[in-house]
Order: sequence, then C-alpha cells, then structure tokens
Amino acid sequence: MDADIIYTKNCSSMDEVLQESVDLIITGPPYWRYIDYSAYVDQKEFVWPKGNSYESYFEDLKKWFTECFRVLRKGRYCIINLGTVRKDGRCYAIPFHSVPVLEDIGFEFCFEIIWHKISGGRRHARGIIQHPYPGYYIPNNRTEYLLVFRKDSSTPFYEEKSKLKTKKHQIEIDDFFKKQVANNVWYIMPPCFPLNGKHPCPFPPEIPYRLIPLFSTKGEIVLDPFMGIGTTARAARMLGRRFIGYEIQQSFVDIALASIDEPLQIRNPTICHYDTLNKKDTSKNKKIHGKCKS
Repeated sequence: MDADIIYTKNCSSMDEVLQESVDLIITGPPYWRYIDYSAYVDQKEFVWPKGNSYESYFEDLKKWFTECFRVLRKGRYCIINLGTVRKDGRCYAIPFHSVPVLEDIGFEFCFEIIWHKISGGRRHARGIIQHPYPGYYIPNNRTEYLLVFRKDSSTPFYEEKSKLKTKKHQIEIDDFFKKQVANNVWYIMPPCFPLNGKHPCPFPPEIPYRLIPLFSTKGEIVLDPFMGIGTTARAARMLGRRFIGYEIQQSFVDIALASIDEPLQIRNPTICHYDTLNKKDTSKNKKIHGKCKS
C-alpha cells in the first residue's frame, strides 16, 4: 500500500487504503455551516455556507468515520478535533452529538482533551458586558475538543510489548509534560490568521506534534482524512512516521505537497499560572486574572 501520499478526493471512499492498515488517525472535520471551503479558495475570504442541514452533517460524519473505522488497526486510536458552533441564536453541540455517532460505528470513547485557545476563539460575552443583567450571559468561546476514540480496546496497542518498551519508543517525560501534556487541558495559541491566506482555519502544528508520539511509533502510518494544507503530514514526517491524507480542495493539496519537507514552526509552549484572589481583589477596581506564560 502506498504511503506518504495525499489523495484529492472525498474520504467517504478510501479505496486506496487497505483494511486495518492505518496505525493512527488525527483529523479535524469541516465545521458544519461555518466555513464554505470552496468559496474560500475562490474568494480568499470567509463565506458562510448555505444549506446542509444539521442532520445531513451527521450523516456525512457517519460515512467519513465508518471508512476510518475500516482502515484503522484494532487497538489503535482515532482523534477528532471538533468545536461547538453558535449560529442564528442557537448553539450546536457538535462534539457531544458526535460521540454516539462514532460509538454506533464501533469506536470506543476514551477521553477528551480540551484545546484552550488562550486568546483565540469566538467572543460572545459582549452581550452581558453591554447589558449586565441576568439572562444575557453567553461566555466567550476559547475551547475546542480533541475527542479520543479507540478501535477494539481488547486488542493490545502493540502485540509484542517487549519490543515496544525500548528506549527508541520511550516518550520524554519532562517538566512541561508533567505540567500540561499530562492534563486534559492544553493551552495552544491558534496559528496566525489567516496563515497568509492559505487556509481559513489551519490546524495548530503543536496538536499533531504532541499526539503522534503519544499514540504511534516510528515508521507507522498516520492518516488525516481532512488533510487541509498538510500540517498532520508534516508533523508525521518530522517525527519519523509515514502519512496518508485525503483532501477535496486541490489548492490545499498543492500547498501541502509543496511544503511537505519544510520543518514545522513549533512555538514555545505555554503554561498558565493562577493567582488566588482575596475578596477585596475582586472589586471593580481590581484587575487580576490567571496569567499565561510562554
């Protein structure tokens, strides 16, 4: 089976990939009715898509991840980045509604990692700031979810444990790992928007760069069925893995292939430090918050 390749087609049919031949899946499906990617490619700006009901989005989700389930090896992981969407006065809980869809396919939900965007995200709190009364509160949205699923947890991650537990597979446990990676909240700034116009919502390189060593070994195959401009592929290559990608926008594929050997720009990690406030510090005249430090 070919690897280190990106196919320009819909991932609903990944005929090129053999059954149970992929070792890890990391991906971020399209945001439902949030960005029209085709229009973005043509116009180089955000466009709100029309049509495509909420129900049809989950029908597509089931098609996409049924095929992912087919190609993933037993005992291995599929990690999906999803966020809630607020539109027309309603909040759509896409990450939460996705879990039973994936479980119905056969995936087992393991846990969630909350991606805290620090200064990124969507600002909704202006309503209560302008009208500081009960009933106006909607918080700023600073988070998305990395939903971690597994295919058949009864199958060992690695059949020969003696070969797995060698120095070449060992994960570095440093101070940063203990303070952040070991927790299920990761503080990662979004990429600089709009990444020179290459993509409307690029994947932060730190996400696949952290996940790949945690859920695969060198030489294994990482699949991203929504490859975009190739961030997952570049992380896989940088970490000694092979990659397979699917992407329907040819311009994104061209960018991904042209930059595949460029090193990822991994930014200095961010750790948050919090202060304990006294009651007197919470008055209107005081401004003390948790501090994020790079």
